[in-house]
Amino acid sequence: MSALKLVKKNSVASEAHLYELLFEEAGDAILLVDCDTKTIASANLRLQELTGFVAAELEGQAIAQLFPVQAPKVRSALFNSEMLEHSGFYEDMALLRKDGYLAFATLSVKTLPAAQTDGRNLAFCILHDMGAKKSMERDLLAKHWELKEAYEELNRAHMEVKSAQEALVQAGKLAALGELAAGVAHELNQPLAGVMGFGQELESLLKEKFPDATALDFAGEVTRNAVRMKKIIQQLREFTRRSTEDFRATEMRVVVEDSLKLLEQQFRSRGIEVKVSEEAGLPAIYCNPFQLEQVFINLATNARDAIEASGRGSGRVEIELRRKASDSDRFVEILFRDDGTGMDLETKNRALEPFYTTKEVGKGTGLGLSVSYGILSKIHGTMMIESSPGKGTAFLLTLPVDYRTLNSQGKKEG
Repeated sequence: MSALKLVKKNSVASEAHLYELLFEEAGDAILLVDCDTKTIASANLRLQELTGFVAAELEGQAIAQLFPVQAPKVRSALFNSEMLEHSGFYEDMALLRKDGYLAFATLSVKTLPAAQTDGRNLAFCILHDMGAKKSMERDLLAKHWELKEAYEELNRAHMEVKSAQEALVQAGKLAALGELAAGVAHELNQPLAGVMGFGQELESLLKEKFPDATALDFAGEVTRNAVRMKKIIQQLREFTRRSTEDFRATEMRVVVEDSLKLLEQQFRSRGIEVKVSEEAGLPAIYCNPFQLEQVFINLATNARDAIEASGRGSGRVEIELRRKASDSDRFVEILFRDDGTGMDLETKNRALEPFYTTKEVGKGTGLGLSVSYGILSKIHGTMMIESSPGKGTAFLLTLPVDYRTLNSQGKKEG
Protein backbone atom coordinates (compact mmCIF):
# COMPACT_ATOMS: atom_id res chain seq x y z
CA MET A 1 0.00 0.00 0.00
CA SER A 2 1.39 3.38 -0.96
CA ALA A 3 1.98 6.06 1.65
CA LEU A 4 -0.61 8.30 0.00
CA LYS A 5 -3.35 5.64 0.27
CA LEU A 6 -2.44 4.97 3.90
CA VAL A 7 -2.66 8.65 4.75
CA LYS A 8 -6.09 8.88 3.06
CA LYS A 9 -7.33 5.78 4.86
CA ASN A 10 -6.19 7.08 8.22
CA SER A 11 -7.72 10.46 7.41
CA VAL A 12 -11.15 8.95 6.63
CA ALA A 13 -11.08 6.85 9.78
CA SER A 14 -10.13 9.87 11.81
CA GLU A 15 -12.92 11.95 10.29
CA ALA A 16 -15.51 9.20 10.92
CA HIS A 17 -14.38 8.98 14.52
CA LEU A 18 -14.66 12.74 14.85
CA TYR A 19 -18.26 12.71 13.52
CA GLU A 20 -19.17 9.86 15.85
CA LEU A 21 -17.69 11.77 18.77
CA LEU A 22 -19.65 14.91 17.87
CA PHE A 23 -22.84 12.83 17.57
CA GLU A 24 -22.41 11.16 20.94
CA GLU A 25 -21.25 14.22 22.88
CA ALA A 26 -23.69 16.75 21.41
CA GLY A 27 -25.46 18.96 23.95
CA ASP A 28 -28.87 18.22 22.40
CA ALA A 29 -30.56 14.85 22.06
CA ILE A 30 -30.13 13.38 18.54
CA LEU A 31 -32.01 10.58 16.80
CA LEU A 32 -31.45 8.96 13.45
CA VAL A 33 -34.76 7.47 12.28
CA ASP A 34 -35.41 5.11 9.38
CA CYS A 35 -38.28 6.88 7.58
CA ASP A 36 -39.44 3.71 5.83
CA THR A 37 -39.84 1.56 8.94
CA LYS A 38 -40.28 4.44 11.45
CA THR A 39 -37.68 2.77 13.68
CA ILE A 40 -34.74 4.27 15.53
CA ALA A 41 -31.40 3.73 13.79
CA SER A 42 -29.26 5.47 16.37
CA ALA A 43 -29.57 7.60 19.53
CA ASN A 44 -26.87 9.68 21.21
CA LEU A 45 -26.03 9.86 24.93
CA ARG A 46 -28.04 13.04 25.55
CA LEU A 47 -31.20 11.41 24.21
CA GLN A 48 -30.60 8.45 26.50
CA GLU A 49 -30.29 10.84 29.45
CA LEU A 50 -33.40 12.74 28.42
CA THR A 51 -35.61 9.64 28.02
CA GLY A 52 -34.07 7.21 30.52
CA PHE A 53 -33.64 4.50 27.86
CA VAL A 54 -30.22 3.04 26.97
CA ALA A 55 -29.12 2.69 23.34
CA ALA A 56 -29.85 -1.07 23.24
CA GLU A 57 -33.47 -0.38 24.28
CA LEU A 58 -33.93 2.22 21.56
CA GLU A 59 -32.15 1.05 18.41
CA GLY A 60 -34.43 -0.91 16.10
CA GLN A 61 -37.52 0.07 18.11
CA ALA A 62 -40.45 2.14 16.81
CA ILE A 63 -39.94 5.85 17.36
CA ALA A 64 -43.56 6.09 18.50
CA GLN A 65 -42.56 4.56 21.87
CA LEU A 66 -40.81 7.84 22.74
CA PHE A 67 -43.99 9.89 22.43
CA PRO A 68 -47.27 9.66 24.39
CA VAL A 69 -50.40 8.71 22.47
CA GLN A 70 -52.35 11.31 24.41
CA ALA A 71 -51.70 13.75 27.24
CA PRO A 72 -55.05 15.17 28.46
CA LYS A 73 -53.66 17.79 30.84
CA VAL A 74 -50.68 18.77 28.68
CA ARG A 75 -50.85 21.52 26.08
CA SER A 76 -47.73 20.32 24.23
CA ALA A 77 -47.93 18.95 20.69
CA LEU A 78 -48.16 15.18 20.13
CA PHE A 79 -45.92 13.26 17.74
CA ASN A 80 -47.12 12.33 14.27
CA SER A 81 -45.10 10.07 11.94
CA GLU A 82 -45.73 12.52 9.12
CA MET A 83 -43.34 14.90 10.87
CA LEU A 84 -40.48 12.63 9.68
CA GLU A 85 -41.35 12.99 6.01
CA HIS A 86 -40.50 16.67 5.71
CA SER A 87 -37.81 18.88 7.15
CA GLY A 88 -39.28 21.19 9.76
CA PHE A 89 -39.24 22.60 13.26
CA TYR A 90 -41.79 21.74 15.94
CA GLU A 91 -42.02 23.52 19.26
CA ASP A 92 -42.95 22.07 22.62
CA MET A 93 -43.19 18.34 21.93
CA ALA A 94 -44.09 15.91 24.73
CA LEU A 95 -41.73 12.94 25.21
CA LEU A 96 -42.58 9.78 27.14
CA ARG A 97 -39.74 8.77 29.46
CA LYS A 98 -38.98 5.21 30.50
CA ASP A 99 -40.27 5.96 34.03
CA GLY A 100 -43.64 7.07 32.62
CA TYR A 101 -43.14 10.76 33.24
CA LEU A 102 -43.16 13.35 30.47
CA ALA A 103 -40.24 15.40 29.20
CA PHE A 104 -40.58 18.37 26.85
CA ALA A 105 -38.42 19.37 23.91
CA THR A 106 -38.39 21.22 20.61
CA LEU A 107 -38.06 18.91 17.61
CA SER A 108 -36.01 19.81 14.54
CA VAL A 109 -36.25 17.35 11.61
CA LYS A 110 -33.92 17.18 8.61
CA THR A 111 -34.78 14.54 6.00
CA LEU A 112 -31.85 12.74 4.36
CA PRO A 113 -32.72 11.09 1.02
CA ALA A 114 -31.51 7.56 0.19
CA ALA A 115 -29.06 8.90 -2.38
CA GLN A 116 -27.01 10.48 0.42
CA THR A 117 -27.24 7.63 2.94
CA ASP A 118 -26.34 4.42 1.12
CA GLY A 119 -29.92 3.66 0.08
CA ARG A 120 -31.74 4.43 3.36
CA ASN A 121 -34.26 7.26 3.83
CA LEU A 122 -33.27 8.75 7.17
CA ALA A 123 -34.54 11.58 9.32
CA PHE A 124 -31.99 13.48 11.41
CA CYS A 125 -33.88 14.61 14.53
CA ILE A 126 -32.54 17.06 17.12
CA LEU A 127 -34.49 17.42 20.37
CA HIS A 128 -33.66 20.41 22.56
CA ASP A 129 -34.62 19.87 26.22
CA MET A 130 -37.31 22.35 27.33
CA GLY A 131 -37.47 21.17 30.95
CA ALA A 132 -35.78 24.27 32.39
CA LYS A 133 -37.99 26.55 30.30
CA LYS A 134 -41.10 24.63 31.35
CA SER A 135 -40.10 24.94 34.98
CA MET A 136 -39.59 28.68 34.56
CA GLU A 137 -42.97 28.96 32.84
CA ARG A 138 -44.65 27.09 35.69
CA ASP A 139 -42.93 29.31 38.26
CA LEU A 140 -43.86 32.41 36.29
CA LEU A 141 -47.45 31.25 35.98
CA ALA A 142 -47.61 30.48 39.71
CA LYS A 143 -46.20 33.91 40.52
CA HIS A 144 -48.68 35.47 38.12
CA TRP A 145 -51.62 33.82 39.91
CA GLU A 146 -50.18 34.74 43.31
CA LEU A 147 -49.86 38.34 42.17
CA LYS A 148 -53.38 38.28 40.73
CA GLU A 149 -54.82 36.85 43.95
CA ALA A 150 -52.90 39.43 45.99
CA TYR A 151 -54.23 42.19 43.74
CA GLU A 152 -57.80 40.89 44.04
CA GLU A 153 -57.42 40.60 47.81
CA LEU A 154 -56.07 44.14 47.95
CA ASN A 155 -58.92 45.33 45.76
CA ARG A 156 -61.45 43.55 47.99
CA ALA A 157 -59.89 45.11 51.07
CA HIS A 158 -59.98 48.51 49.38
CA MET A 159 -63.66 48.08 48.49
CA GLU A 160 -64.45 46.92 52.04
CA VAL A 161 -62.70 49.97 53.49
CA LYS A 162 -64.47 52.21 50.99
CA SER A 163 -67.84 50.59 51.80
CA ALA A 164 -67.15 50.93 55.52
CA GLN A 165 -66.31 54.60 55.08
CA GLU A 166 -69.45 55.16 53.03
CA ALA A 167 -71.48 53.21 55.58
CA LEU A 168 -70.13 55.39 58.39
CA VAL A 169 -71.00 58.53 56.47
CA GLN A 170 -74.45 57.17 55.65
CA ALA A 171 -74.97 56.01 59.22
CA GLY A 172 -74.12 59.50 60.41
CA LYS A 173 -76.62 60.96 57.97
CA LEU A 174 -79.28 58.49 59.09
CA ALA A 175 -78.58 59.24 62.75
CA ALA A 176 -78.85 62.97 62.08
CA LEU A 177 -82.03 62.35 60.10
CA GLY A 178 -83.47 60.36 63.01
CA GLU A 179 -82.73 63.19 65.44
CA LEU A 180 -84.20 65.70 63.01
CA ALA A 181 -87.33 63.57 62.57
CA ALA A 182 -87.75 63.27 66.33
CA GLY A 183 -87.33 67.03 66.70
CA VAL A 184 -89.77 67.80 63.89
CA ALA A 185 -92.31 65.38 65.36
CA HIS A 186 -92.01 67.13 68.73
CA GLU A 187 -92.40 70.57 67.19
CA LEU A 188 -95.43 69.52 65.13
CA ASN A 189 -97.24 68.10 68.13
CA GLN A 190 -98.05 71.52 69.63
CA PRO A 191 -99.64 73.17 66.58
CA LEU A 192 -101.35 69.89 65.73
CA ALA A 193 -102.88 69.80 69.20
CA GLY A 194 -104.27 73.27 68.51
CA VAL A 195 -105.71 72.17 65.16
CA MET A 196 -107.36 69.15 66.78
CA GLY A 197 -108.73 71.20 69.66
CA PHE A 198 -110.18 73.94 67.48
CA GLY A 199 -111.52 71.34 65.03
CA GLN A 200 -113.39 69.58 67.81
CA GLU A 201 -114.70 72.93 69.15
CA LEU A 202 -115.82 73.87 65.66
CA GLU A 203 -117.74 70.60 65.35
CA SER A 204 -119.47 71.20 68.69
CA LEU A 205 -120.28 74.79 67.77
CA LEU A 206 -121.74 73.82 64.42
CA LYS A 207 -123.85 71.09 65.98
CA GLU A 208 -125.31 73.52 68.56
CA LYS A 209 -125.77 76.75 66.59
CA PHE A 210 -125.27 76.07 62.86
CA PRO A 211 -126.45 72.55 62.11
CA ASP A 212 -125.35 72.50 58.46
CA ALA A 213 -124.51 69.01 57.16
CA THR A 214 -121.82 70.16 54.72
CA ALA A 215 -120.10 72.37 57.30
CA LEU A 216 -120.21 69.57 59.86
CA ASP A 217 -118.69 67.18 57.32
CA PHE A 218 -115.84 69.61 56.56
CA ALA A 219 -115.13 70.16 60.25
CA GLY A 220 -115.19 66.44 60.91
CA GLU A 221 -112.73 65.86 58.04
CA VAL A 222 -110.33 68.38 59.62
CA THR A 223 -110.53 66.59 62.96
CA ARG A 224 -110.13 63.10 61.46
CA ASN A 225 -107.06 64.11 59.45
CA ALA A 226 -105.57 65.81 62.48
CA VAL A 227 -106.01 62.58 64.47
CA ARG A 228 -104.36 60.61 61.68
CA MET A 229 -101.44 63.06 61.61
CA LYS A 230 -101.05 62.63 65.36
CA LYS A 231 -100.84 58.84 64.98
CA ILE A 232 -98.22 59.14 62.24
CA ILE A 233 -96.14 61.53 64.33
CA GLN A 234 -96.43 59.21 67.33
CA GLN A 235 -95.27 56.23 65.24
CA LEU A 236 -92.37 58.28 63.89
CA ARG A 237 -91.28 59.29 67.39
CA GLU A 238 -91.48 55.70 68.62
CA PHE A 239 -89.54 54.44 65.62
CA THR A 240 -86.65 56.85 66.19
CA ARG A 241 -86.22 56.07 69.88
CA ARG A 242 -86.77 52.29 70.02
CA SER A 243 -84.10 50.12 71.59
CA THR A 244 -82.09 47.89 69.28
CA GLU A 245 -81.62 45.22 71.96
CA ASP A 246 -85.26 44.66 72.89
CA PHE A 247 -85.61 40.94 72.02
CA ARG A 248 -88.81 39.15 72.92
CA ALA A 249 -91.35 36.63 71.62
CA THR A 250 -93.27 38.51 68.96
CA GLU A 251 -96.36 37.84 66.85
CA MET A 252 -95.30 38.36 63.23
CA ARG A 253 -98.70 39.61 62.08
CA VAL A 254 -98.54 42.44 64.62
CA VAL A 255 -95.10 43.49 63.37
CA VAL A 256 -96.22 43.37 59.73
CA GLU A 257 -99.36 45.41 60.39
CA ASP A 258 -97.47 48.00 62.48
CA SER A 259 -94.91 48.46 59.71
CA LEU A 260 -97.65 48.93 57.09
CA LYS A 261 -99.33 51.70 59.09
CA LEU A 262 -96.56 54.16 58.20
CA LEU A 263 -97.19 53.54 54.49
CA GLU A 264 -100.96 53.05 54.61
CA GLN A 265 -101.81 56.45 53.12
CA GLN A 266 -99.08 56.16 50.47
CA PHE A 267 -100.46 52.78 49.36
CA ARG A 268 -104.00 54.11 49.23
CA SER A 269 -103.06 57.20 47.20
CA ARG A 270 -101.29 55.01 44.62
CA GLY A 271 -104.12 52.51 44.30
CA ILE A 272 -102.10 49.71 45.91
CA GLU A 273 -104.08 46.94 47.59
CA VAL A 274 -102.40 45.09 50.46
CA LYS A 275 -103.46 41.60 51.54
CA VAL A 276 -102.03 39.86 54.62
CA SER A 277 -102.74 36.17 55.27
CA GLU A 278 -101.57 34.04 58.20
CA GLU A 279 -101.47 30.29 58.79
CA ALA A 280 -103.43 29.29 61.88
CA GLY A 281 -101.44 28.60 65.03
CA LEU A 282 -98.30 30.34 63.82
CA PRO A 283 -95.73 30.46 66.67
CA ALA A 284 -94.28 33.72 67.98
CA ILE A 285 -90.74 34.58 66.90
CA TYR A 286 -88.01 35.48 69.37
CA CYS A 287 -86.63 38.66 67.84
CA ASN A 288 -86.34 42.41 68.09
CA PRO A 289 -89.74 43.50 66.73
CA PHE A 290 -88.54 47.02 65.97
CA GLN A 291 -85.70 45.77 63.79
CA LEU A 292 -88.03 43.39 61.93
CA GLU A 293 -90.44 46.29 61.50
CA GLN A 294 -87.62 48.12 59.71
CA VAL A 295 -87.20 45.08 57.40
CA PHE A 296 -90.90 45.11 56.47
CA ILE A 297 -90.90 48.89 55.98
CA ASN A 298 -87.98 48.52 53.56
CA LEU A 299 -89.74 45.74 51.63
CA ALA A 300 -93.01 47.69 51.54
CA THR A 301 -91.23 50.84 50.34
CA ASN A 302 -89.53 48.90 47.54
CA ALA A 303 -92.88 47.36 46.57
CA ARG A 304 -94.49 50.82 46.51
CA ASP A 305 -91.75 52.22 44.26
CA ALA A 306 -91.78 49.20 41.92
CA ILE A 307 -95.56 49.37 41.46
CA GLU A 308 -95.44 53.13 40.94
CA ALA A 309 -92.68 52.68 38.33
CA SER A 310 -94.92 50.29 36.37
CA GLY A 311 -97.11 53.27 35.44
CA ARG A 312 -100.39 51.32 35.86
CA GLY A 313 -101.72 53.55 38.63
CA SER A 314 -102.57 50.53 40.78
CA GLY A 315 -101.02 47.37 42.15
CA ARG A 316 -101.14 44.61 44.70
CA VAL A 317 -98.93 43.52 47.59
CA GLU A 318 -99.46 40.10 49.15
CA ILE A 319 -97.88 39.06 52.44
CA GLU A 320 -98.19 35.44 53.53
CA LEU A 321 -97.10 34.20 56.97
CA ARG A 322 -96.69 30.43 57.27
CA ARG A 323 -94.67 27.60 58.77
CA LYS A 324 -91.75 26.25 56.78
CA ALA A 325 -93.02 23.02 55.23
CA SER A 326 -89.76 21.08 55.68
CA ASP A 327 -89.16 22.19 59.30
CA SER A 328 -92.44 23.51 60.68
CA ASP A 329 -91.46 23.37 64.34
CA ARG A 330 -88.36 25.52 64.08
CA PHE A 331 -88.91 27.96 61.21
CA VAL A 332 -91.48 30.43 59.94
CA GLU A 333 -91.62 31.80 56.38
CA ILE A 334 -92.86 35.22 55.30
CA LEU A 335 -93.55 35.63 51.59
CA PHE A 336 -93.64 39.29 50.52
CA ARG A 337 -94.82 39.60 46.89
CA ASP A 338 -95.60 42.61 44.68
CA ASP A 339 -96.69 42.98 41.04
CA GLY A 340 -94.32 45.84 40.22
CA THR A 341 -91.73 46.20 37.47
CA GLY A 342 -89.53 43.33 38.71
CA MET A 343 -85.75 43.04 38.43
CA ASP A 344 -83.36 41.89 35.76
CA LEU A 345 -80.72 39.27 36.61
CA GLU A 346 -77.95 41.76 37.42
CA THR A 347 -80.18 43.81 39.72
CA LYS A 348 -81.41 40.66 41.48
CA ASN A 349 -77.85 39.39 42.00
CA ARG A 350 -76.69 42.72 43.41
CA ALA A 351 -79.84 43.68 45.32
CA LEU A 352 -78.29 42.93 48.74
CA GLU A 353 -75.07 44.87 48.10
CA PRO A 354 -74.68 48.01 50.25
CA PHE A 355 -75.32 51.27 48.32
CA TYR A 356 -76.49 49.46 45.18
CA THR A 357 -79.64 51.11 43.85
CA THR A 358 -81.41 51.53 40.53
CA LYS A 359 -83.40 54.51 41.78
CA GLU A 360 -82.69 58.10 40.84
CA VAL A 361 -80.36 60.20 42.98
CA GLY A 362 -82.22 61.36 46.06
CA LYS A 363 -84.83 58.58 45.87
CA GLY A 364 -82.83 55.74 47.39
CA THR A 365 -79.65 55.11 49.39
CA GLY A 366 -79.13 51.50 48.33
CA LEU A 367 -79.04 50.47 51.99
CA GLY A 368 -82.58 49.19 52.57
CA LEU A 369 -82.16 45.58 51.49
CA SER A 370 -78.57 45.24 52.71
CA VAL A 371 -79.58 46.53 56.16
CA SER A 372 -82.59 44.21 56.14
CA TYR A 373 -80.39 41.25 55.24
CA GLY A 374 -78.03 42.17 58.10
CA ILE A 375 -80.93 42.29 60.57
CA LEU A 376 -82.15 38.86 59.46
CA SER A 377 -78.64 37.39 59.60
CA LYS A 378 -78.32 38.35 63.29
CA ILE A 379 -81.11 35.92 64.16
CA HIS A 380 -79.96 33.30 61.59
CA GLY A 381 -82.71 34.27 59.16
CA THR A 382 -82.40 34.22 55.38
CA MET A 383 -83.77 36.23 52.47
CA MET A 384 -84.27 34.83 48.96
CA ILE A 385 -85.34 36.87 45.94
CA GLU A 386 -87.37 35.71 42.95
CA SER A 387 -87.92 38.29 40.24
CA SER A 388 -87.97 38.93 36.52
CA PRO A 389 -88.72 42.06 34.46
CA GLY A 390 -92.44 42.79 34.20
CA LYS A 391 -93.45 39.97 36.54
CA GLY A 392 -92.99 41.54 39.96
CA THR A 393 -90.77 40.50 42.85
CA ALA A 394 -91.11 38.01 45.70
CA PHE A 395 -89.01 38.05 48.86
CA LEU A 396 -89.04 34.85 50.90
CA LEU A 397 -87.89 35.42 54.48
CA THR A 398 -87.13 32.38 56.62
CA LEU A 399 -86.92 33.06 60.37
CA PRO A 400 -86.15 30.64 63.20
CA VAL A 401 -88.76 30.50 65.95
CA ASP A 402 -85.93 30.95 68.46
CA TYR A 403 -82.43 31.33 67.02
CA ARG A 404 -80.89 30.67 70.47
CA THR A 405 -81.99 27.03 70.39
CA LEU A 406 -80.99 26.14 66.81
CA ASN A 407 -77.65 24.52 67.71
CA SER A 408 -79.01 22.56 70.66
CA GLN A 409 -81.97 21.30 68.62
CA GLY A 410 -79.67 20.27 65.79
CA LYS A 411 -77.48 18.25 68.17
CA LYS A 412 -80.49 16.45 69.66
CA GLU A 413 -81.80 15.55 66.21
CA GLY A 414 -78.35 14.35 65.13
